[in-house]
Amino acid sequence: MEHWICRPLEKIFFISALIIFIISIPSAKVFGAWPEDPSIDVPICTANGTQEHPRITTDGASGAIIVWQDISSSSDVYAQRIDARGQVRWTKDGVAICIESGDQWFPNLVSDGAGGAIIAWWDKRASFAETDIYAQRIDADGEILWKPGGIPLCKATGPQQEFDIISDGKGGAIVVWHDYRDSYEFPDIYAQRVNPRGEMLWTPDGAVVSNEAGEQVYPNLTTDGSNGAIITWHDGRNGNLDIYAQHIDSNGKQVWKKNGIPICTASGSQMYSAITSDGNGGAVITWMDDRSGEDWDVYAQRIDSQGKILWDSDCVPICTMKGDQYDYSIVGDEKGGAFITWRDQRNKKEWHIYAQKVDTEGNAKWTKNGIIVCNTPGSQYNPNMVSDDDGGVILTWWDERDVSADIYAQRIATNGKFLWVKNGAAICTAEGGQQDPYLVNSGIGSAIITWWDKRRVDADIYVQRVLSE
Repeated sequence: MEHWICRPLEKIFFISALIIFIISIPSAKVFGAWPEDPSIDVPICTANGTQEHPRITTDGASGAIIVWQDISSSSDVYAQRIDARGQVRWTKDGVAICIESGDQWFPNLVSDGAGGAIIAWWDKRASFAETDIYAQRIDADGEILWKPGGIPLCKATGPQQEFDIISDGKGGAIVVWHDYRDSYEFPDIYAQRVNPRGEMLWTPDGAVVSNEAGEQVYPNLTTDGSNGAIITWHDGRNGNLDIYAQHIDSNGKQVWKKNGIPICTASGSQMYSAITSDGNGGAVITWMDDRSGEDWDVYAQRIDSQGKILWDSDCVPICTMKGDQYDYSIVGDEKGGAFITWRDQRNKKEWHIYAQKVDTEGNAKWTKNGIIVCNTPGSQYNPNMVSDDDGGVILTWWDERDVSADIYAQRIATNGKFLWVKNGAAICTAEGGQQDPYLVNSGIGSAIITWWDKRRVDADIYVQRVLSE
């Protein structure tokens, strides 16, 4: 009979290998906490009342932080963190970010670069008739870091609304909004930068971005790569609506011409601009455009850090098909170009999802007027998109192919090839309706998607991770 005897060195190797094997087993099982069944998903908040308007950012560790407005008797702001394994990390049904008197609405957030997030929202604690902009920072453990209830970014007279937020690259944030302090008829654009300690770095109640005659509304912004921002909005100074932009440096000073420079002043109206960094200190801007006088189309323009227009002076048509195209999302390709997705009614009956890639010179790289991302029977809405960290993008939208709204997603390579199943992978097909999906990259080829969900009577917040496979 032969016996196997472990010598000391062999025994060490054997035990080490056994430990590694044992550790690897539960790790794989825990990662599987993300349900594979799209009718299940992960609940973020199922508290009584309605939870809606979710937004999402990275936690810096392939997980995510989600924020939403939570309505029972009034509207408050709550947040939750989920890790890469699908484990909810903070208090059940979320940490209270702001439960002050009055309503708190439409929260949004950015990563603080340290595992937490900076969250901003509209706030009506001071007056039912006016809204201010407040913010709060929360750390990776769900601890509130600034004054309970949040700190005011702007409490000027009149409402402040329709804000956008980005990281300032230093652990703080830059927030922009349209502001009625000087006129209830013609709002202007203001912005504020807040550091990681909750200190305002620019003019109290915000630095002027544009206070030209006429209305300046619905601002959006992207980083300038130097702790400042490039901001875009639609502007009525010339009697019709055009697209303008301004560069604000890290000190809150206007870099370009006072009150902004024109991006597009074509005939008709240009509205609701969206923006992304071009990766070189400039930006690519897209918007809905009715210069044809018949339908809404999608156009784009690139501008450098000095305010020089880089593409055709009439701007680049992204889609000019018959029927309306709008409700778009834009992501830079880090090479001076961008990916743009939108919902499209070119068939005159239903809305479908299309996308296009433009290069650094503004040339369309995919099929003219866009490739079909999803055109199943029933309409698709609200496309949103992030980089897949591998040269392509991941998109999500809500989808009526099965009558009630569900959540679907698709991954597109840089060459326009679809990497997931045709017409999109099912993310959530639970009973009831699911809408308003937003996503964040969670590793190469993967994303975490959140939405509001009516599988029960009241809307709740759910989340799911989709992997590269």
